[in-house]
Amino acid sequence: MRGKAVNQAAWMVPRRVSLINSYRMREARRLVIDGTYPAQHLWGTWNLSGKWSTAVTNVCMNRIGEKYQWARGIVKHIERILGDPFQTIWAVVGSNRGSIIYAANPKTGTLIGALKRLRLTRVPYIVLVHSHPLSSWAAWCLRSADAVLVFSQQIKDKLIKDGYPASRVTVTQWGPDLDWQGYKQPSTSNTAHFVSAGKTNRDYSSLRSLASQGLLNGHILDGEKAIEYRDGASHAVVGRPSYPEVMTLMASADVVCIPLEDAGMLSGLTEVSDAIALGKPLVMSRNSWMPIDIEELGIGVWLTDRSPATLQSAIEQAALIPRSSVLAVAEWFNMRTFSSVLEDVLDDVWMRVHD
Repeated sequence: MRGKAVNQAAWMVPRRVSLINSYRMREARRLVIDGTYPAQHLWGTWNLSGKWSTAVTNVCMNRIGEKYQWARGIVKHIERILGDPFQTIWAVVGSNRGSIIYAANPKTGTLIGALKRLRLTRVPYIVLVHSHPLSSWAAWCLRSADAVLVFSQQIKDKLIKDGYPASRVTVTQWGPDLDWQGYKQPSTSNTAHFVSAGKTNRDYSSLRSLASQGLLNGHILDGEKAIEYRDGASHAVVGRPSYPEVMTLMASADVVCIPLEDAGMLSGLTEVSDAIALGKPLVMSRNSWMPIDIEELGIGVWLTDRSPATLQSAIEQAALIPRSSVLAVAEWFNMRTFSSVLEDVLDDVWMRVHD
């Protein structure tokens, strides 16, 4: 009887999750609120039901590296060993006590995992793991997490092999925030063959070569400058267009192209989500960690190598894919679906902690 009463009380206690990540989450929330960003940049917390509140912060060690070039090497070294100690302190102590900590990537929460393994804190902690392998140190720290979400059965199998309990690993999808106004672009004729709009782990050499020869028209936005290629000529603008401006460029292209430098690392997930929301076919370096198989679903073409010929052929092939085929995937590959799974995991951890 007492156990039942405790269980009922746990349902009545206000629930709170503290979100940590490798960038400033409070700033991301501000941009979501004012309509500049879609809500997937809050990693599923935006669409949680009213029984959950979310705490975010601008305390972020990576911000130091962004502001001071001399500190970047130091920040990366600390992050590799401890994750983000600043966010750990923010999440574990003070007003966040009693929250479930949700790390949107395993690296940021490394120190929390270590403290839990050493029994120096009992804070409830869940992690979203994007890819594998993890270092032996990261895997050791991860084993103390109360729950883990992953993007594929393949990642789950590898975590189980690392020693993580299978019962606490949940396979989920990802996807765009379809309610965002930036995805509601007017129907216009395509004026470019491609758009590439990512800066992390990208290899644009073949794309630049084809565009410079006048074989492809399009836009490359690498975070430092935006370059438009038209009939072999290029025009560069320093800086990056706003998120809505990037969506306008994407909407005007035949395909979204994501050539990766290291195909063994999950990159381009945001760009994939944006493309699907807009109904744009994808051309991408084959990546086994991606939550979906773009060829199997009929919404894109995997690149088998980095050569210009392979890239041009893939873009021409992908351009023939109907927009309706891509939009059909967005019906289930979206942020509301991901948030529903996230909330189930949060509820389960909450009840275990308060049982």
